[in-house]
Amino acid sequence: MTVVMTVCGGGCEDVAFEDVGGGEETRLRALHDNGVELNGTRFNGTRFNGTWFNGVKLVGASIGQGAAKSSLTGWSLVPGTSELQAVGNKGVLYRGEALEGARLHWLADDGGKELVDVQLKIVAVTQSADRPDIYFTDIDFRMNDGKWESVCTDGEGEPTSAIVVPGYFDTATADWLPGEHGELAFACRGTASAKCLEWGYRMWAKHGGISLADHYRACTRMVRADYCGTNVAHTENGTPIDVSDRLSPAILEPETDWAVEAEWGPHGAVCLNQPRKLTHSRAAVVAECQAAGRGVLPTCDAPGVHGLLKSQAAPS
Repeated sequence: MTVVMTVCGGGCEDVAFEDVGGGEETRLRALHDNGVELNGTRFNGTRFNGTWFNGVKLVGASIGQGAAKSSLTGWSLVPGTSELQAVGNKGVLYRGEALEGARLHWLADDGGKELVDVQLKIVAVTQSADRPDIYFTDIDFRMNDGKWESVCTDGEGEPTSAIVVPGYFDTATADWLPGEHGELAFACRGTASAKCLEWGYRMWAKHGGISLADHYRACTRMVRADYCGTNVAHTENGTPIDVSDRLSPAILEPETDWAVEAEWGPHGAVCLNQPRKLTHSRAAVVAECQAAGRGVLPTCDAPGVHGLLKSQAAPS
């Protein structure tokens, strides 16, 4: 049996171990590291969460050079996936890897201060081996005539991929919203917005006939320990949690005997025992949620309390 553990130092990574005789290691295969970032580390201010790479409509694009150069319009996602597609000259459809090298160009409003010449370049597109409806897109950008940089970086500041998703992230509430006009947003790998997709809670998908959009929202709250649904995190990067759901069949099932921390809905925790970080007491979090108008959070053994997702943790 292959066991996956989360190892954290300067950053976090999943490390696989082979179990040959049973024991403690076999109970750790479903652990997931959590964290406090929703949209990545590079763009947490106006540029990422404002008008640039969140809820953007891609325009002014081209691919190729010289006589082979083609304009690209009609940007969208292939239905049921995170694979980008666009229409070129004479109705030619470009999608996925065929878009590598495409460049996009527009004038962006830099927080109402000035117009900035923004360019994007699709560097690479890779289909996930685990979930074939997920595509990892490496995207570089530059402002005016500056140097090219990756839109997404990991916890070490190294370039990483984005998962392009429909809609946008509400920067005040940290909620995902589907959008109404073909908007697209970038979820950077390693952040809550992308982790929940890779764990299986893709907002565009259905499971057993049930839309996973609310499971996705619940997951992003859970990863960040946003108990009150107010965009306030109560965790630290790399804290392990055991994640499971009530779907049939389940996407993730519990794999430890850790205590139940909380159950989760799209607007935060629906019940809470001991928060995963001992620096936060249950009483303090309950008071915080009451002050935010969420009412009293019951404990998770209260009758009739059920969330979409459940987190188990060894408080630390």
